[in-house]
Amino acid sequence: MAGPTPQPGLRNQAGARTFFRVAGAVLVPVGIATCIYGFVSFVRYDGDGDPLPQMGLFLGGFLLFAIGGMFLNLGFAGVAARYGAGETMPVAKDAASYLSDGRGIMGAGRTVDDGSHAREATAAGPYCRSCGVRNDAEARFCDNCGGSLA
Repeated sequence: MAGPTPQPGLRNQAGARTFFRVAGAVLVPVGIATCIYGFVSFVRYDGDGDPLPQMGLFLGGFLLFAIGGMFLNLGFAGVAARYGAGETMPVAKDAASYLSDGRGIMGAGRTVDDGSHAREATAAGPYCRSCGVRNDAEARFCDNCGGSLA
């Protein structure tokens, strides 16, 4: 007998998420501060000595900022995905309802309660060859599309 199906993701998903959030929150401000310091130092450069350390601070700060942003993205990806799904699903349901005149598409967006789903459950007659709806036993035409059942 096989064991339970393993959960997707990392074994310590919560710990990794917390690490990415904290490391990103630390690296972003440090990167911004380093980038600003390097830029200001480079602008104030008076031509005496080598300008590479100032340029290195600027580029290094930008790199820290980018890595911190990536860590924050990784740490909050699940939250962003859930938010995006919560914002888009009502729109998708409304679009499905609009495009199908309230009947919905594959169960999403159904707004018309015409009893057809209850009627289909209690109907004992033939299925329509055109649309697949089950009709009453004495019906000669489909209740849904009007096609002949003979």
